[in-house]
Amino acid sequence: MRDKGLVVSTKDDFAQVEVQCFIESCHDCSARSLCVGQDKKKGILVARNPLEAQAGDEVEVDIPETKYNQALILLFGVLLAAAILGMAAGYFLSLLLSLSSSMASFSGLLLALLIAGGWLFRHFHKNRRHHLYPKITSILKRGD
Repeated sequence: MRDKGLVVSTKDDFAQVEVQCFIESCHDCSARSLCVGQDKKKGILVARNPLEAQAGDEVEVDIPETKYNQALILLFGVLLAAAILGMAAGYFLSLLLSLSSSMASFSGLLLALLIAGGWLFRHFHKNRRHHLYPKITSILKRGD
């Protein structure tokens, strides 16, 4: 999704962009959770700024909806698979070691979720997070 906005401030390689919130489009926007002004007429998005736009510039912002959706599917898919596999592994381990099946299943669940959570944390913090940010694609009008 592409949107137009006004650069409010810049810091390092990022810019805060004020975008208009149209009720119809805001509810469907994948960056809604990142937008500061969710319930107002204007919202502030943090966007990558490869074009070095300055405060006051009118810019076009590309919001990577496909990448957001892929990241969410990966996140919840891995956690769901880990929960199911952890409980199953704990249950079958309880049969082999004559342990309480409920306690072993719960322990397997916790261990699997901890391992999956650690892997996901590492995965999303390895330069991949920058691809999930909205990106300024063009400067439409330079500010004063």
